[in-house]
Amino acid sequence: MLEGEVGMVVGWLGRAAVVAAAGLLGLTGTAGAAPQTRVVFSIEFANPGESGDPEPYGAVVLRLADQDRLLWHQGRTEQIPSRWRYPTTGAAQEEVSFTEDAVLEVCAYVSERDADSDDQLADGCLPYRGHYEPYVINGEDGHVTVNIYGIG
Repeated sequence: MLEGEVGMVVGWLGRAAVVAAAGLLGLTGTAGAAPQTRVVFSIEFANPGESGDPEPYGAVVLRLADQDRLLWHQGRTEQIPSRWRYPTTGAAQEEVSFTEDAVLEVCAYVSERDADSDDQLADGCLPYRGHYEPYVINGEDGHVTVNIYGIG
């Protein structure tokens, strides 16, 4: 049931992480579990003109009416890790103090470090349409895909 809904599971470790995250969100229907407020997500970075994995820096946020909730941030440093996905497998979980209906937009402002000039992978926002739908935010040189698996 959950694997079909998620649409993207990476190996058995990824499946275990998503199933565990679903349990924290109350999607598995466990009786007597204390309600948890969390956002479960993953982020993919793409730069088609780049050989190898991109070296992304910037921020990915959920925009609410009164605040931005940071999901991922990497500063532009000398040692930016090469990565095509965050986290590498499974899904990340963050505690949140809002409900899903408070989210207005999914935003990504991400660049990719290059030797000569930096590439822009994503620059902007998309309206929030609910979880289990990928949000592909484009930039001049690539895109960032934000997967929201659940908020609650």
